[in-house]
Amino acid sequence: MFKNNHQVTSFFICLLLIMSGFLLAACSQKEEEDQHKTAIKKVLEHQFTGPDEEFIELINKEEIQELSTYYAKVYGPYFTESGLDSFIAAFATQYPTYAYDSGYKLSLKNITIEQSENTSNRYSFIAEVGCQKNGEEEKTANVEGDVRFSTKDEGKIDGFQYVTDNGLTDMLRAGN
Repeated sequence: MFKNNHQVTSFFICLLLIMSGFLLAACSQKEEEDQHKTAIKKVLEHQFTGPDEEFIELINKEEIQELSTYYAKVYGPYFTESGLDSFIAAFATQYPTYAYDSGYKLSLKNITIEQSENTSNRYSFIAEVGCQKNGEEEKTANVEGDVRFSTKDEGKIDGFQYVTDNGLTDMLRAGN
């Protein structure tokens, strides 16, 4: 098969290069998955911890422009521009506002994130969220959702939706 040592050496060098290419691709894919999961965790932490003092102050002042600036600061690093606009319009105020209006504090207990087997830029999550009011017994609910990452803007969320909150909204609204 090989006529001399040079051919053997060349063959093994080529084989090593091919194997290292596969290794680099696998590492790159793992890094991207980790980056995506970190972005999802950060968004959920902001949604389900608090509401924070800055949010409360802005809601009380009813300053829409300042609230937009707040959302851009808090969520902007994780979303594409259109993804952020959609998220703000549909979800950004929902849980923090309900919690604030009813006197609850939210706390994120646990997050499970799974990458789609069929589509590498799609993820599903389950966030275990605690809510407590004035020292009462804490209640928990699992909030489930789906996240789509942009294929053009690396590491940025392009679509975010809650699928079910297993009664969290009802718990918060009943607290009024």
